[in-house]
Amino acid sequence: MIPENKFLIKNIHNSFKNYLEISKPRSVMLLYFTSLVSILIASSIYGYDLKKILLLSVAIILGVMGANATTNYIDRKIDAIMQRTKNRAIASGKINPPVKGLVFAIIMVAAGIAAAFYVNWLSALFLFLGFFDSAIIYNGLTKRKSRYNILYGSPAGGFPVLVGWVGISSGEINLIAIIMFIFVVMWTPAHIWSLAYFYKEDYKKAHIPMLPVFLSERQNHFLIATLNILITVAAILLWYFYKLSLIYLIVTSAFSIALIVISIIMIVKSSKDFAWILFKLSSPYLGIIFLLLLIEFLFIK
Repeated sequence: MIPENKFLIKNIHNSFKNYLEISKPRSVMLLYFTSLVSILIASSIYGYDLKKILLLSVAIILGVMGANATTNYIDRKIDAIMQRTKNRAIASGKINPPVKGLVFAIIMVAAGIAAAFYVNWLSALFLFLGFFDSAIIYNGLTKRKSRYNILYGSPAGGFPVLVGWVGISSGEINLIAIIMFIFVVMWTPAHIWSLAYFYKEDYKKAHIPMLPVFLSERQNHFLIATLNILITVAAILLWYFYKLSLIYLIVTSAFSIALIVISIIMIVKSSKDFAWILFKLSSPYLGIIFLLLLIEFLFIK
């Protein structure tokens, strides 16, 4: 292969990698998984439609990718200041000019909303609301102004659940869909504030008023521990009110006890390291709860 072709292929590969990076693939896959659980549970109630499932999957993946890329564009200046984020593709200049990242984001969001609208106008509306809450309400308006910013942005993480549900149900919203939505909304502050506490100095340097920046070490430990314990209580209450199986109770209890124990150790030892452990465990915990719900509604109930 001639050197020019190798250079071209390398550039294409690097560009693809950079645009994929600003879409935050891990975040996309977690939120898509929660929405897929919603889609499959709804399908078990209203009937399976492969075309709808595929279109909704594409819509949610593109919509979340676009929302994440938009937030990367909005946060490019503060990302360049923070140690944790300074190497992101837009902040570091790998995508230059930055507006290229915004154009990519808008294309992804527009394509996602179009795919969702093809299925159901309400799915398209919820996908747009998720984007609007994440990119505009949270990143654009409140992230730099309010210490409670993530509370305004938390619904964005839950909207993919509703996008999937109403797409399959043709607009009908079941109580379990609302519960799954609320569970993701509850999970988000615990997840984000654990990260913000661990990188507290980074957020201070960038003048981002995340709540943990204003709290003492002990207050942060109690805040994060309380939020994680509330999430585990909610997971157990799901078992009680929906009369789920012993399998759900045992697995959920095991992981919940682990979170509670780590939360207590964090308070007793007053160690920031345990906040980081809770942050790393929170995403798998959310995934496990949703996986258990999927098993319950598809194979047990």
